[in-house]
Amino acid sequence: MTNVTALIADSTWAILTYEEAWKSYINSYVIAKNNAFVLIDSHLRKHRSYFQQALAEIGVKPEQIGYVYFTHRHADHIGNADLFPSRHNWIHLDDYYELDDFSQTLFGHTFTGTGGDLPLLQFRQLPFHTAGSVAFFDPETKVCFIGDHLSFFAKPMQRVVDYGADLRESWRQFLLRWKEQEPEKAAGMAEGLEMLLSWPIEQLATGHGTVLSGDIAPFLQELIALARQP
Repeated sequence: MTNVTALIADSTWAILTYEEAWKSYINSYVIAKNNAFVLIDSHLRKHRSYFQQALAEIGVKPEQIGYVYFTHRHADHIGNADLFPSRHNWIHLDDYYELDDFSQTLFGHTFTGTGGDLPLLQFRQLPFHTAGSVAFFDPETKVCFIGDHLSFFAKPMQRVVDYGADLRESWRQFLLRWKEQEPEKAAGMAEGLEMLLSWPIEQLATGHGTVLSGDIAPFLQELIALARQP
């Protein structure tokens, strides 16, 4: 498997690095807005070279980066936060508190609450994968960046952007197993997904692997129903 950079929507790119030890892609995203760039997540530290190469190929110059938003605190998402001045780095306060003292110095901004508006994007807190996990939404492109609340970790990828019928079915089956074996996790997943339904999402940009496109709301509603069925 190889690393990939691809345009996924208007002025929006996905950078995917492949972690051989996990057999999984790790995703970050770049959005061009108002002659500046917004970044979402930053990969593992070991993937720094390709991450920097991809940013350069997209045309991102350091002085053009206005905001770097992080979906959650795990190392495969904040691993290159130190590339950017701390004043650009934003993370939810509930995850900030879980970082070690040094890592906290990398984040100049925190935000709180269950949802609202940030500069250029909207957010919803999804306290399931981590306490401060969030999804971001771009109202211009209607792309939702959901982090690891729902992702395709260690799943094969045919295309970066795809309807992903097989991937959707894998999540249906996974959620049914969760409901049977760990019902509290299935309930937490459904609660987070329900918070996203007010957004008119056209693409679901996950933390690992394929970006889903098309019929997003029906898919989320189906997962919620599966998790809550008697």
